Amino acid sequence: MRTIKAAAAAALLSLPFLPLPSAAEAATTPPMGWSSRSLGCSVSEQSVRQAADALAPLAPLGYRYVIIDDCWLAAQRAGGALAPDAARFPGGIAALAGYVHGKGLKLGLSLSAGTKACSGGGPGSYKSEAADAAQVRAWGVDYVKYDWCSIPTADFPGKNVQQIAQALYPPMRQALGPDVVFAMNNEDGSTVPWLWGKDAGATTWRTNVYNRPIADSYATMVDLWETNQLRAEYAGRGSWADPDLIQAGRGGMTETEYRTQFTLWAMGAAPLILQAAPAQAPASVVANPKVIAVDQDPLGAHGTLVESDGWYHVLAKPLAGGDRAVALFNESDRAAVVSTRLGGRHRVEDLWSGAVTSTTDELAAQVPAHAALLYRVSESREQAPPVVTFEADPPRFLGDDRPSTLEPGVTGELVTRVTNTGATARLRDVEVTAQAPEGWRVEARTPARTSRLDGGESFTVTWAVTAPAPGTYEVTFRYGDRTATAVVLVAKAPGSGRTYLSDLAWTRATNYFGPVEKDTSNGERAAGDGRPLTIEGVTYAKGLGTHAPADIEFYAGGRCTAVEFQAGIDDEVGAAGSAGFEVWADGGRVAYSGLLTGAMPARKVTAPIEGARFVRLVATNGGDNATSDHADFADATITCK
Repeated sequence: MRTIKAAAAAALLSLPFLPLPSAAEAATTPPMGWSSRSLGCSVSEQSVRQAADALAPLAPLGYRYVIIDDCWLAAQRAGGALAPDAARFPGGIAALAGYVHGKGLKLGLSLSAGTKACSGGGPGSYKSEAADAAQVRAWGVDYVKYDWCSIPTADFPGKNVQQIAQALYPPMRQALGPDVVFAMNNEDGSTVPWLWGKDAGATTWRTNVYNRPIADSYATMVDLWETNQLRAEYAGRGSWADPDLIQAGRGGMTETEYRTQFTLWAMGAAPLILQAAPAQAPASVVANPKVIAVDQDPLGAHGTLVESDGWYHVLAKPLAGGDRAVALFNESDRAAVVSTRLGGRHRVEDLWSGAVTSTTDELAAQVPAHAALLYRVSESREQAPPVVTFEADPPRFLGDDRPSTLEPGVTGELVTRVTNTGATARLRDVEVTAQAPEGWRVEARTPARTSRLDGGESFTVTWAVTAPAPGTYEVTFRYGDRTATAVVLVAKAPGSGRTYLSDLAWTRATNYFGPVEKDTSNGERAAGDGRPLTIEGVTYAKGLGTHAPADIEFYAGGRCTAVEFQAGIDDEVGAAGSAGFEVWADGGRVAYSGLLTGAMPARKVTAPIEGARFVRLVATNGGDNATSDHADFADATITCK
């Protein structure tokens, strides 16, 4: 993976250096920079200087704020004034601010609206707002992240959480003055900051509805994006909706998923604050000036959904000068065509690939799973090639998110389709080629070349595909400089008779804590850390150990008849824990255990699965918290013909 440090010399030296704006000027676009949150209380003066060194090459793109997120304060005030932790910041904050400013950057600090800081044990700013604001301004601090921790609610009798927040945040904003960015970090949804943050003078306000940082995972990122979209009407120039930090470079998502987060945040005019060390953030994601320009557009509009059916989303955002940004987002686990009508002839620039095309109306593309494509759309009659929709292995129905499945040595079919979507010119000499993994056979069953393709016409090729071994693979198809990829699952159905599911390979599995375990309970951390499966004193040699909610899928190939297991909460959590145990055959639930708790014996579950291609074992949360939900599928078997 490329890093900022490696890419800076090649990609960024040619960019003009922009003069450092005041905080008030910077607030006219969403703040950009880096936060020390991942460092926690290991943050230090040295690590902040290193981050500033690595961030400086990105300053021409707008990354300006180096933000110390907690653990910088001494445990006690010094003569009533805030003081930095002497071990972590021996040189003091003023000297650090000078160093950061010397790099063409700005310094940010976190403070708390309550009696204590959120982490590190330092004092909060409750009843000391004016003095603390004067202190950080004197140090040269340019950005304050004002947290919501250790709030003395007893001091506000008769007031709800929103009213308390509305009493505590404005005094700090007023004391800091307009030249300091004010990031209102009261992410507790009960304070509903989107309703009043702008009136309180907040530069940014968090849109979470739960009080915890963003996890470096695709599912969490999408959840926060969806929540953020619900606040779009309240955001605008100078007061930005903040769905939390950019995760690129931390390692929990793919580069495609990181690019999706960056695209969605740009469409939402969100702050672009890196959480990974700047040197680890991939330049291919965070250093694209045309995507950043969408986020930083002077109009300041928050993009809105213009089409959505739950899996596939189209967002649009008006830009200064009359252009608009359009994002096509495929939330599902399988590539699919996402399209929208633009109304009239347009120039279309793909901001990630740089390709420029034109269309008489429709914009469409096959969007990979978990990906978001971003376009700048302009009204123009520019002579550019037409928009082309190039598909590989299109879904069989709306919402189909399962990869196409082959069995080893059994020939199946894949389809590719080229469509002249833009219809601004005729396509000539359209030829599609295939590239498969080693050992595969891929042959065109229908012609793979056509001499012409008029506007609106499609050219479909059927391919015979044979795979040698189980696994998940990619088959890549090419048309000109375009590629389309089919993700193919190669799976083998169980043999005839009765087989323990723990002796089979699952096709996919999710689990609340740690991995699903075979023949042991769930240990919550690394694979293999479980204990013997035990339910009410009965020990089972075979089975699957999970932590609800959990979901385990097996390929049955339509040749199996029944799944059986003993369902129960493992004895290792005592009487605590509760879960429901389900079996799903393709799209329908075929068995349910009812609610089981840690104080109940195992319950036998038998599920008919005749004809099902895929079978899922699901453990659902019992309705309380998930802390002790160690759900065992003991003696789990599948019977096949």
